[in-house]
Amino acid sequence: MARALARTKSKKERGMALLLTLFALLLLSGIGLFMVLSSNTETRIDANYGSSLRAYYAARSGLEEVRDRIRTVSSPTNPVGLADKLPTNIAGNPNGVLYIVNPTNGETIDPTNLASPYFDDDLCHAYNSGTPKGIKCTSVPTTSGWQLQSISSQVTPGTNPLGYKWIRINMKTNRTAAPYFVDQAAAAAAMLAAGQTGAPLDTPVCWDGQAEQLLPGNSSPTCEANGMQTVYMLTALAVTSQGSGVNGTRKMLQAEVVAPSIRPAGVLTTASMTATTSSVPPVAIDGRVHNLDGSLFLNPDGTPAIKNGCSAISALATNTGSSQMVQMLNTIRQNIVSTANSSCKSDGSGMNGNICTAALWWVRGTDSSTRFVTSITTTTSSGGGHDGGSSGGPGPSSGSDGGDSHGTLSGSTTTNTPCDSTTANCYTHLNLSDPSLFATSAVSGLHVPTVTVAANQPAPFIGNSGNQADSTIYQPPASQTVPNEIAAVINLVALSRTKSNYFNPAAATLSTSANTFGTANAPAVVEVSGSSLVLQGSTANLTGYGVLVIPGSLEITSGATLHWNGIVLVQSSTGQLTVDSGALGYINGGLLLAPGAVFNLPSSGSSQPFQITYSCDAVDLAFKPLPFKVVSTAETSF
Repeated sequence: MARALARTKSKKERGMALLLTLFALLLLSGIGLFMVLSSNTETRIDANYGSSLRAYYAARSGLEEVRDRIRTVSSPTNPVGLADKLPTNIAGNPNGVLYIVNPTNGETIDPTNLASPYFDDDLCHAYNSGTPKGIKCTSVPTTSGWQLQSISSQVTPGTNPLGYKWIRINMKTNRTAAPYFVDQAAAAAAMLAAGQTGAPLDTPVCWDGQAEQLLPGNSSPTCEANGMQTVYMLTALAVTSQGSGVNGTRKMLQAEVVAPSIRPAGVLTTASMTATTSSVPPVAIDGRVHNLDGSLFLNPDGTPAIKNGCSAISALATNTGSSQMVQMLNTIRQNIVSTANSSCKSDGSGMNGNICTAALWWVRGTDSSTRFVTSITTTTSSGGGHDGGSSGGPGPSSGSDGGDSHGTLSGSTTTNTPCDSTTANCYTHLNLSDPSLFATSAVSGLHVPTVTVAANQPAPFIGNSGNQADSTIYQPPASQTVPNEIAAVINLVALSRTKSNYFNPAAATLSTSANTFGTANAPAVVEVSGSSLVLQGSTANLTGYGVLVIPGSLEITSGATLHWNGIVLVQSSTGQLTVDSGALGYINGGLLLAPGAVFNLPSSGSSQPFQITYSCDAVDLAFKPLPFKVVSTAETSF
């Protein structure tokens, strides 16, 4: 019985091993399948990550290529330079966008073609297209000439080209990135208060040496004419290939870049000026654009021009209030008019024992009455007399050259009151930007003599119109602009102290000898040791290219020579720069005086004016080894 039961139980358990084996096999198969799927997934994740990484660095390579190329201008020896081909307007306007394209395998790359896989679907956010942020662009600007001629990558096709497809270059404006640079309501209110029109979102963003700020909307709507550099947006698109012409990962990166150099607010930037000159100042401060050799940069027709984003700037700039500068310029005008009216007759001959130069005759004029007056003479008679009119200034009050005074009647009262800008012929209307003030000869003419001046002769103060009552002066709207420019120069000096182009000569070794620092191809950074530098007499001749920093004060005495191409910085806030009568030479570039420092004009005239001229080429010399500064980067792919 027991055996029968055992046999029955054994029969019931038959097949269990097979079932367990099958179950184990199924389990192992599932695990294997999971591992295969997991491995494939990891492979795909790795491939996608690798593709994304390749696209990212391909886009980065494009940004770096352009950042390097925009440092220099194109030439037969440097065909890849871009500095002279950059946009000159904001996106959406004529000449506002430049593309660098990088086709491979014979493909056509047109970022403006909506049907192209490389269409620029971010461009519309750089101008007033109406497309909100975060939405792909489906259109391009309709303005004629909005796009500059595309330029090819510097890498020859077929020789291991970089992996990006194109890079777009455009100026940064306030609408380029949200959150916006400034509050729009506040910006609009400020523009309205200043009597300006335009959309705050389309206001260019500028770099003052340390920080970004909006273009102040001066009479010249460019950053460089307002003491700042243009900020450029670089946008790069890279698309990886997955074989058989199938596109893979798409990456779009952006970078804000700015030149490492500065753009002075004025040819001479100072807190104040002094002038005891009694005639035409023997200094010419010229804000027009000059070449490195000091020659004026001209259009083919001979007119002054803008050079590679370098606009003319004002002769003078100050960040400590313009009232003192306006007063000083009017003092100079008054002195010139007083000297002319007391030295010249209407026929150009001298009077009162004074010599009438061609320039003084031009100021005095050829009419019986003088062109300008310094005061108004009013005669009031209690016995039927009449008003004597306006006098000819400090010269004789009667005769053909003394003005319109008719004498004084018995019982009359004569009153002299200073004239002001409301008087049409007041000395305040004398144009200090007229080269005739440096005339070499003259012949009689209608109202004023016909004078002879040298070709492209500068005037005492000439350049782009400022933003003050006197157009010779520019007042940076942001108080930190001038200190930031000076800080950028000082930072360059600090970076150069370990370099071979850095020099630290003692002031005593420079004061009476001839010294040369740097060349046009190898500019120097010269930081004078000692509180002040006085170039004394004809044996003193300081020549150089680059940056010259004076810790205290600088004086160029009569007969001494300074030839400097670049930046001259008087670093002390209590320093002074004095150009004596008879000082020789020039500063071609920019002259920066720390806030508080004073510029002293010569006390009398000389045959050859000391020239201070503006040149971006000269200002940029010492900064050239530095790359464009990256202000920020972002990824903008959709």
